[in-house]
Order: sequence, then C-alpha cells, then structure tokens
Amino acid sequence: MNRNPFEILFDNVLAGAAYASQSSDSASVKEPMDNVNHPKHYEDGPFECIELSRLLSSDWGQVVQYCFRWQHKNGVEDLKKALWFINDAIDHNVPAIAAWSVEDAYVSDVKAARLLEILETENWADLGRFWREFQHGTAGTVRLALAEKINEIEKEGK
Repeated sequence: MNRNPFEILFDNVLAGAAYASQSSDSASVKEPMDNVNHPKHYEDGPFECIELSRLLSSDWGQVVQYCFRWQHKNGVEDLKKALWFINDAIDHNVPAIAAWSVEDAYVSDVKAARLLEILETENWADLGRFWREFQHGTAGTVRLALAEKINEIEKEGK
C-alpha cells in the first residue's frame, strides 16, 4: 500500500504527541522537575507546547506558549501577554507560519493545523474557540476570541 507522505507525517506527529505525553508522565515520577528543558506548564497538554510553537513565527509562537500555559503559571496575565503579541503581529503584518521555503511553509501549516485541531477538540486550557480561530480564522478573529475570553474570566473573577 503506497501512502501519501503527508499521511506518514500526520502519523509521526500523532505518535510524537503520544510519546511526549507518556514520557513526560513517567519522567516526572522518576526525575526532578526541569524548568529549563521540560517545564511542567508546557508538558501538561495533549503534546508538548514546543511541538506547535516551533512551527510558528516568533510573535505567534509566543501567543501559543502564553495561551497553552495560562492556567498553570500566571493566570489571566499570560492571556493578556498573548494578546499583546497578537496585536504586535497584526501591527507588523507578521505571518503565523515561519518557513524558509514554500515547501517548508506547507509542511509547517499542515503540522500546525493538526496540532491546533487537537487543542480545539480537547478545549485545551478552556480556549477551544481561540484554538479554532487560530486554525481557521484570521488574525482579527483570533484576537477577538482571546479578548472575549479575557473579559469572561475577569467578569467571573478567576
């Protein structure tokens, strides 16, 4: 059976995500916490945050990191920092995907889409709409989804 290279890529991304979540669970039992190489607030998700953020430009990678960890580190302050990076990206026309070539951009986009789909499906960090907008929307709709979430959290007093 001949498989499309992108099917193989998806399988590898999923296998890597599963391995990262399994290995981080077992590593946390056996090894001391490593805030430099494997911070717990980036490993607690369905995959390690770096798997997605390394595919993105600097601003958008920061957005993902702050949103990924907000409940485990600095709360709504992290979401506000993410919003700052969204505004910076919009103000400077920074694309979400960072790539050296068209081919790299396509592969990165495919990988990022799959990882964002996982975050949306799991409603990771209670940001399901944000992850959906990041995958399917525009920079403006991503900003709106995050701003509305911040307002919701502040109204609830979390």
